[in-house]
Amino acid sequence: MMNTSHNFRFIERDYWYHKALCDTDHLLPEQIEVILDEAHTDYADYTFKFYDDGTVMIIDNDTNNHIKPRELTGAVYDFYIRKRIHLIKTNLMEKQLQYA
Repeated sequence: MMNTSHNFRFIERDYWYHKALCDTDHLLPEQIEVILDEAHTDYADYTFKFYDDGTVMIIDNDTNNHIKPRELTGAVYDFYIRKRIHLIKTNLMEKQLQYA
């Protein structure tokens, strides 16, 4: 049986941009860009490969290093947990339909 992967890219700066855009009526997109630029933060850029067997590979796109799930924090960790839960639920629903 082939172990397929579901690949997702997480760019932290984009996450914060969309969050600010959705959470406020007082900032224009250009203002949000300025705020994010002025933060002078190294934003994470990771590729997540979730495999059907439950394993995950996380790659830092800036360094090409592998990241362990326990090293994740903040928005990246939130993304990882939400995707993991979503994929588990999807897998369970598919199995229920398969054996119903």
